[in-house]
Amino acid sequence: MVRVHIDLGLVTPIGVQVRAHDLIEAGKFMDAVELIRKESQVSQDEAEEVAKTLRAGHVLPDFPMPWEGDLATRARRLIAADRRKEAVFLARSMGDMDPSEAEAFVDSLPPESDA
Repeated sequence: MVRVHIDLGLVTPIGVQVRAHDLIEAGKFMDAVELIRKESQVSQDEAEEVAKTLRAGHVLPDFPMPWEGDLATRARRLIAADRRKEAVFLARSMGDMDPSEAEAFVDSLPPESDA
């Protein structure tokens, strides 16, 4: 298996990446660029670079938020909030997983406890 690591130095919130990816999948590349530019507060060129990375099937680093828990905890919370795709992108970003590994990881998580 070949892994590609893109070190663009751009940190983009996972939620923004997911919404931009949805736009790219819908054929709205420039709308995705505009979303990234506005919500990530980056230049047009940086937003286009992020969008091209997403279009190529990669994800970018998320803002580090150690107070939100480990990967499994954060992913379970996203799944509980019906944000599965975001959980998969988070696993790809934080866990250095390819898409199929991230899907398997997310599918293997037990539901978040109510405790």
